[in-house]
Amino acid sequence: MRALSPWSRPLKRTLVLVDRLGVPLVIIWLALGWALSRLSTRVLDWYVMTDELLYERLALSVVHFHSPLPRVHGDLIPNVNQLYPILLAGAYVHGLVPAALHQAHLLNAFLMSSAAIPAFLLARRASASRTIAYLVAVATVCVPWIVYSSFLLTEVVGYPAFLWALLGIEATIVVPSRRRDVLALCGLALAVLARTQFVVLVLVLPATILAYELAVLGSDGPGQRLRRAARAAALERHRTLAVAYALLAACGVGLLAVGRVAAILGTYADTLEGNLLPSGIGRSLLAHVAVLALSVAVLPFLIGGGWLAASAFRPARTERYAFTVNALVTIVALCLEVTVFDLRFGGGVVRDRYLFYVVPLLLIACACGLQAQAWPRRWLLLPAALAAAGFLVAGLPVFGVLDVDTPVSDIDEYLRTSLHSLEAARLTLAAATILLAALYLRASSLLPRRIVNALVVLVIAVALPAETWYAYATLFDHPGTSGRPLTVEQGNIFDWVDQRVGREPAVTMIPYPFDPGDFQASQAYWWDLEFWNESVGQAALFPGEFDGTPSTFPPLDLDFNPEMGYANISPSRYLVQLVDDSRFRMDGAIILTNRGAYLIDTGHSRWRADWITLGLFDDGWTIPGVVGRLRVFPTPGQTFPTLRTVAITFDSPVAGRPVELISNDGVWRGRISSAGSGTLASVTICGPARGFTDVRIIVKGSSPTPYGDMRNINTFGSYRTAGVLVSNVGIYLAAHGAICTLKR
Repeated sequence: MRALSPWSRPLKRTLVLVDRLGVPLVIIWLALGWALSRLSTRVLDWYVMTDELLYERLALSVVHFHSPLPRVHGDLIPNVNQLYPILLAGAYVHGLVPAALHQAHLLNAFLMSSAAIPAFLLARRASASRTIAYLVAVATVCVPWIVYSSFLLTEVVGYPAFLWALLGIEATIVVPSRRRDVLALCGLALAVLARTQFVVLVLVLPATILAYELAVLGSDGPGQRLRRAARAAALERHRTLAVAYALLAACGVGLLAVGRVAAILGTYADTLEGNLLPSGIGRSLLAHVAVLALSVAVLPFLIGGGWLAASAFRPARTERYAFTVNALVTIVALCLEVTVFDLRFGGGVVRDRYLFYVVPLLLIACACGLQAQAWPRRWLLLPAALAAAGFLVAGLPVFGVLDVDTPVSDIDEYLRTSLHSLEAARLTLAAATILLAALYLRASSLLPRRIVNALVVLVIAVALPAETWYAYATLFDHPGTSGRPLTVEQGNIFDWVDQRVGREPAVTMIPYPFDPGDFQASQAYWWDLEFWNESVGQAALFPGEFDGTPSTFPPLDLDFNPEMGYANISPSRYLVQLVDDSRFRMDGAIILTNRGAYLIDTGHSRWRADWITLGLFDDGWTIPGVVGRLRVFPTPGQTFPTLRTVAITFDSPVAGRPVELISNDGVWRGRISSAGSGTLASVTICGPARGFTDVRIIVKGSSPTPYGDMRNINTFGSYRTAGVLVSNVGIYLAAHGAICTLKR
């Protein structure tokens, strides 16, 4: 017998210690994070609005207020999923937004890829194999939804938090203790703070414990007696959880008594209102199952689903059985939750964005199925039948670009294009599912296990990275939702306000339609302004008029005294207002004009308008039969009547429309020169030192406008008639210091 080297024993001990400390796992995570960051940091613009703007603003509120509480525009909002903004805040501590966005995408890569760690731990518990666990850890990151690391979205932390929560649930099921119960509760809290959607795990935890206890107690005795025994065992083994859930139930009863149960979901409170079991839920649930199968190239879904179904009927107090129950309850619960949500709020489209979290569970189950010596493989027929039936009713939508709600739809586009129709794609997928199940069953009976397992691993190793590559290729090959290339630097163009006034939130934006006739482009203009400029910390607008952001972004209500021109608020020294804003012009020094907007310095004085308009639609069109008015106020420090010139640009959908401007010092009469082109009109006024001067705008005739009121997307698409569009109002001194005589 050959003598061992004197170094072999210390080396072996060192390797065991390194493995126990998780060094290989950490190295794998860092390597995956680094590789992912090469892709995530290529994205240099926003893609998902207004989600990314919201989480950026929440992160900035943490930076500026030094508080983890959710604030937008300085106001507290009922946002529950605050974990990501808190972590994201670190990227926004230093530098302008373009640099911070790069740091955020770099951080995202390591945060989201950290899902490999809890996936490894779950797989090791279920399979008792480190090799399998390492493979699952890598596969967990090689999924198409990893593309979310390129965006400012809660999926970045939701993915690992979800798996950590399931790990806590499984740990306390197998070896109950007070410490593990507390860790399971902490895992639930972490998951809910990561994504409000995971409040469903609050129900999964007790359901999993009861199902596990019911199964392991055996099937002897009457059913009612067995259920009582299971409940007693669960309460005895999980006293800490029982107390915690009793407190939760008491809080729920109190909220129910005051009608505030929905408030526990914060900004998602409306999801608890209305019909929670909409019609068509069965058909839609099958479609969700089919998309889940397609997302993992079908075969892992069949093997994993079949193994879970078979294992559910082999109860034992083991890590593997605890994983089986945990995975089954979680997958069913999440599929039901997402199906109901998609039917009620998503138009019935399968949004795998909310479902992909269970993919690591299917991969682990598939690995356990390949590892198991013998299990009744006929159970593959159950997931095969469900997936095939789901494919026959699946919508398989096509978007042409990467749709964030359903990245798997990229495959739908390829299938429908190749097979030329939706029905052909459905039939092909259903037939392929049955064929794959049959081939696997046949191969399992004819070929050695190692060859069959190697082929399955090869399918997973090729399919998942290919889907991920295709998702990123689709993302990079098309312009972003802003209409700009995602990989081209944009910040040096759009952060013009920060470059001038600095990063402190000292600027108020005053939203107004930027592009008449294009509601989406007008929205995107203000999204860009706020997203790229940290200093733009709030919005002021007339209630009920164009905003561009949802109620999650609380605005300041703006109004003017029609006699004096003073505003009801003065929230900041600086403001951004469009050149073409026809409602008013704030008094102050215009220190910069960029991208069709003024950056105005109002000094430290009270906000006051130089002029306002009355009797117009909120987006500048004249109202048929109503005389519009341009009301001009004195300039600051004016002590005598001053001659000034008012210049207005008019547009009309028809040529030749008569327009009159009548002031106290002159009259302008003319016609719109041609449809769609601006006609400039001007008239002089004699402005008093106190009070105001009105210029009447009289338009003869009206016609349907090319678009509806730009107030919101609904009014934008509605019918209306109007006269002419008022834009680009300018008021200038007729001559320096010119004194005029007021006419009575």
